[in-house]
Amino acid sequence: MNHQSPVTNFQLPITNHKTSMRLFIAVDISEEVGAAVAALATRLRQANADVGWVKPENFHLTLKFLGETPDGQLGDIKAALDLTATARGAFEMEMRGMGCFPDRGAPRVVWVGVGAGRDALTALAHDVESAMEGLGFARERREFAAHLTIGRVRSPRGAERLRHLLEAEADTGFGRCGVDALRLYKSTLSPGGSIYEVLHEAKLGQGQGT
Repeated sequence: MNHQSPVTNFQLPITNHKTSMRLFIAVDISEEVGAAVAALATRLRQANADVGWVKPENFHLTLKFLGETPDGQLGDIKAALDLTATARGAFEMEMRGMGCFPDRGAPRVVWVGVGAGRDALTALAHDVESAMEGLGFARERREFAAHLTIGRVRSPRGAERLRHLLEAEADTGFGRCGVDALRLYKSTLSPGGSIYEVLHEAKLGQGQGT
């Protein structure tokens, strides 16, 4: 009798699996402004609140969260960002004020606001939103709120003390920085927190001769 080995008969299943990446589009802040924000965030720890603080090297202002995105769309996203960036020139924005979302009740997100340059940033975010909608990404239901997330509240512990500290910093200035590019980020979740990688940079105003 001719017995065939089960190992030789084994075949891998044929799959049509497509890989994806967790993506978002953002603008960065300068190291100097980031350092000023980080210094105040350190003082906010006096509240002993249960907050997951964002690492200074990960500070950014998100314009559009794309979520899990097939690798095959990457080229179209890059091209759309390049086209969007040509329509607007570089500008300066001021990071000013602190607060939390929601305005009332238990806070969930700690943020730094935008003063001067808010209108330009909002217009840029709207352009990005329209460009991504053209690629099939759903438009955000809420209006864009310009802010830099610096912490995410994990439980009610110390939340009221934290809110009082934030109210005292409601008009604190952190400096100005230039916005000269849109950046497409890949976000990889890890036990130590999210790891961000820039996949593409679209310089603002290239079509305007700037």
